[in-house]
Parts: sequence; structure tokens; C-alpha cells
Amino acid sequence: MSRPLKLMLGVGYVVLLLVLFRGIKALEGRVRQGYYTHVTRRMVTETSKLPPERCVLGVYKPELPYSFDPMEQLEDSLGLRFTLVSFYQAWGDEPHHRFKPALMDRIVDQGCVPVVTWEPWVSQFGREGLEPMPHREHRSLADIADGVYDFHIEAWARAAVGWGRPFFLRFAHEMTNPQYPWSPGYGNSPEDYRRAWWHVRAVFDSLGAHNVIWVWCPYGTDVLAYYPGDRQVDWVAMDVFNYGELLSGEHEIWLSFDQLASPLYRELATLRKPIMIAEVGSGDIGGSREVWYREMLTQIRKKFTLVKAVVLFDNPADRTSGRFTIDWSIDSDRDVLREMRSVLDEGYFVYREDYLEVLSQQQSD
Repeated sequence: MSRPLKLMLGVGYVVLLLVLFRGIKALEGRVRQGYYTHVTRRMVTETSKLPPERCVLGVYKPELPYSFDPMEQLEDSLGLRFTLVSFYQAWGDEPHHRFKPALMDRIVDQGCVPVVTWEPWVSQFGREGLEPMPHREHRSLADIADGVYDFHIEAWARAAVGWGRPFFLRFAHEMTNPQYPWSPGYGNSPEDYRRAWWHVRAVFDSLGAHNVIWVWCPYGTDVLAYYPGDRQVDWVAMDVFNYGELLSGEHEIWLSFDQLASPLYRELATLRKPIMIAEVGSGDIGGSREVWYREMLTQIRKKFTLVKAVVLFDNPADRTSGRFTIDWSIDSDRDVLREMRSVLDEGYFVYREDYLEVLSQQQSD
């Protein structure tokens, strides 16, 4: 056999090996995905046929919606698919502040509905004509109501209209939380808040953004002065966190979900809207996390019956307290996962495969 022919055969052999290797890896990926789709998820898909009066689950994880692998692993551990995927988006001039149809598509392709927390941080704008920082943050809600930031609101709303599918929009959440510049600590009054909400929603409605499901999410109690009105709000929400003894210097103690949620729930129940637990988590200092999470799910099923959606806050490095880095994650805590699954297996919390269609019908009614 001639040397050129041997060389050609050698090259061909190497190419064949590479093709076979890539084919095997691709097949391995399809088999892995197939197992996930047809074995793990098949156990819970039928729950989408259950009555809508049940409660759906959602999750926030820092990787979402860019990577769904951690979410899928958590779903496997809990034996239940998530219906909602939560993520946060601030206002500003940069590309990551814009409405992202591709990211929203990724969530829908996963069989989920987006929950977008839309945070009006006015400090992130660099265009001329705006008041300089830090004065810009003082009574920023009044400026929003007066149309100062319509350039951003309109662009975002048009993109939402273009995308077209239903999604939850939690605008200016926790409006009395002093960490946020849309709170009273920055000079904002309840009237400023209501006017800002009315204006933002009016802009969306005028542009045809009727696919938006508006979620009003207060912080603490005695907050109904901030409520924009029944025609302005589709869902109401609450955030519930048990810090345990982490803040013992501020007289915080270990509190159950019932103790933390009941005061605000009583206020929200008077509004006769579906209620979302938009963020929920427990620390591990001062009590049993696994019992806390099990009791939370049980209490929602038995007592908090207006709650129709629960979003687990699964963040291993939350810095929003301003002083601590807090681990709220549950995906690495086997005891928590075991106790949660013992309640989830009872079937009250469901995955709604058709939830996007359900919401579409509700928005058109």
C-alpha cells in the first residue's frame, strides 16, 4: 500500500472516530433528556388535569432564566414541576434592562410562565435632562407619575406587546421596604405610589399590553393606602421570610409561616384577589428549617386558601438585607426536600401544563 493511500486512510479513520464520538455524545444527551421527560416528569404531568382551585408552585434561582439545569434538579428532588419561573429586572439604559423576548421564550419553552419583578431603580439612567444623582432618587415615584421616564416605560411596554404571551409583572414591589428608593424613606407617599402605578399601567394599556398580569406586592402590614385599586390590579402578593435568630439584636425570633403571613394575609384577603406568595424562605438559625417548610405547605393548603401560587426563593447568597449574606437555598438540604415532598405528594400543589392558556383566557374575559 502506497504512503499517500495509508495517510488518506489514517485521516479517514480519525474523522470517523470523531464523528462516532460526537454522535455518541449527542445520543447520550438525547437519552438523558428523554429519561427526564418521559420518566421523571411523566409522574407529575397528569397533575395539569386537576382543578384550577389547587395551588401552583414557582421558583426563583439566580441561574434562571439563563440555565434551567438547577431548576430541573430541584424538580426531580421534589417530584413536582414548577409552573412559574421568577426573575428580577431593574430599570436602566443598558441592554440587560430591556424587555427580553428570548429569555421569556426560554421560560415558555420550559413549560412555565414568567414572573417578572420590575424594579424602578432610576439611578441606572445616564441620559441628559434627568436630575443628577442622588437627588434623582428623591420622590422618584412622583417623576414616574409625571411621565419623566416614559421613554423607558413605553419601550418596555411595546416589546411586551410584541412578545404577546401572558406573564406576571410585579411592579415596584415591597413599596414600604426602606431598602428601595421607591419607599417612604426617599420621600415617596402612598399617593405618589398610586399615581405612579396608575401612570405605568395606563401607558401599557394604551399600547395594547393586555397580556400583562399586574401583581401588587406590599411589605409588612397597614399597607392598603398603597393599593392602586381593583381595576388596576390582577393579583396581590406577599413576601414571607423567617430570619430566625439571625437578627436577634433586633428582637427577631424563630417564627412559623403562619405567624409571619397571617397579619398581611388578613389584609390582602379583603381585596378578593388571587394571592401569590411571591418570595418565601426560611433561615436555619434558631429552629428546624425542614419543619418550617413542611408546615408552610400544610398551612397554605389548610388555612391560606386564597393563595393560588407560591414561588420558592432559592438563593444561596442573598445580599438584599444590606448587612448579611443569607443562604435561603433548599436544593442542597435533603431534610427540607424530604419534608416538603411529604406534603407535595398529597396533590394539593400541582403543575399546570396549560397554565399559559388558562391565563390567556382570564385576560381576555
